[in-house]
Amino acid sequence: MNYSSITRLTGFASGMDTDSIVKKLMTAESVSLNKLKQSQQKQTWLSDSYRQWNADFLAFRSNTVLNMKLSGTYNSFDVTSSQENSVTAKTSGSSVAGTYSVAVKQLAKSATITGDTVGFDPAKTLGDPVQGARQLTADTAITININNDPKNPASIKTASIEIKTTDTLQEVVSKINGAKDASGKSLGIQAYYDATLQQFMMKTKETGEETKIDLSGNTSASSQAFLSNTLGIDPTKLVAAGQNARVVFNGKEITTLTSNSATLMGIDFTFKSPTIDATGTLSTSTVNVTQDVDGVVKNIKDFVDKYNDLLDRMNKAVGEQVYRDYQPLTDEQRSEMSEKQVEMWEEKAKSGLLRSDSILSGLVNKMRNAMSSIVDTGSTYNSLASIGISSRSYQDKGKLYVDETKLREAIQADPDAVQKLFSQNGDSAKGTNGLLNRLSDDFQQGIKELTAKAGSAGNTYYDQSVIGKLLTSYQKDISQQTERLYKKEDQYYRQFAAMEQAMAKFNEQGSWLYQQMGGGM
Repeated sequence: MNYSSITRLTGFASGMDTDSIVKKLMTAESVSLNKLKQSQQKQTWLSDSYRQWNADFLAFRSNTVLNMKLSGTYNSFDVTSSQENSVTAKTSGSSVAGTYSVAVKQLAKSATITGDTVGFDPAKTLGDPVQGARQLTADTAITININNDPKNPASIKTASIEIKTTDTLQEVVSKINGAKDASGKSLGIQAYYDATLQQFMMKTKETGEETKIDLSGNTSASSQAFLSNTLGIDPTKLVAAGQNARVVFNGKEITTLTSNSATLMGIDFTFKSPTIDATGTLSTSTVNVTQDVDGVVKNIKDFVDKYNDLLDRMNKAVGEQVYRDYQPLTDEQRSEMSEKQVEMWEEKAKSGLLRSDSILSGLVNKMRNAMSSIVDTGSTYNSLASIGISSRSYQDKGKLYVDETKLREAIQADPDAVQKLFSQNGDSAKGTNGLLNRLSDDFQQGIKELTAKAGSAGNTYYDQSVIGKLLTSYQKDISQQTERLYKKEDQYYRQFAAMEQAMAKFNEQGSWLYQQMGGGM
């Protein structure tokens, strides 16, 4: 190993290959440095491996375990409606399975004011004579009072809108839609003019009987003329209110629904239209909500597969063979190999880094204990084995197998107990904590231990983990050793240079003696 960047010209007097000799001497001197670098490389590999496991555990805990704890994993339902044109439904985690009768008597509506048919050219201004009898002859203003809060009858918003003869009808519509009250809050009103129908309309965005539009405050002659003459609004219909939806649910009429959707028995219903049968009688829809056992079985099996995959990888890591003859390559060894050879060598050198590792081995044991424990669910379905999930033998190393028939029977018999078994919040010491909470706690502790040992992904600078401090120490020793070898190499070259000088002088003296003795005759 050549530690000097200076080119030296040696061997002129002795004829010796000084560079080769120094290189061999430095190879012997470099043994301790190479061992340091190999140890450093092993710890770097170990740190990388720990950090990857840290990321894998965090992902499993944050995604797989958390998703499995959600109620939707167990409360999966099939929903059908006998009249989807009248009512549809969607379920949530709190839905109650059953058969429900729903009759829609009327839909919720917004407060709406509609003008009569008016012959109007929307492309022309209001004051253009082409508008004929609908022409606006002078600027005016209208006042609009709105209640857009069906839960609060007293929530009135008021805005005054200026109407100019130079406005087009579309500009008036835009002014109404953008109207704000004195506090700057939008009225929440929708206005439009349909050129095909030749009709103006305005309505509240919300529905319910407490929503209102009130134009009765427009008492001036000019504002009344604009409303009735230009927009075609009947002067006797300047106040409009919305209406509530009315449905009959399981025989009970509900009249307080301010919108066309409602959550009843944990089921989200959407009401679309009343349905009248051939006899003119209000028709009732039947909504069936049944538990989707297939969906729950699939969710649990998917979780078991992911659990088994992680457990299998952990078991392989702690049981992986160590190849002691394969150490990290030195720079010289690496330079003499092809990329493929280096790759194959390092695969062997990295093998067994985590063999019998205390953190991973300890977590494996905790996982197996957690998944074989009993949870007080208030039911006989209080363990994985009781719902058809268990290991078959000790040689499986904790791998779980699912008896789908038994699992399906447990879900159908007591779905609440199955959910509690996995996700119930409680106290592990008292046996009331669900399996997933126990598993989550175990992974949290494992992540904490791995972070203390090797830091976390991205934590490169100022790494105060155990391995981080060790790598810093190795780097310091390597720098000191490298400096020592630089000096040692320089010393060897100086010694050989001194020898060359001495030999040159000796040769010079020998040549002089030879000449003095007549060697030149």
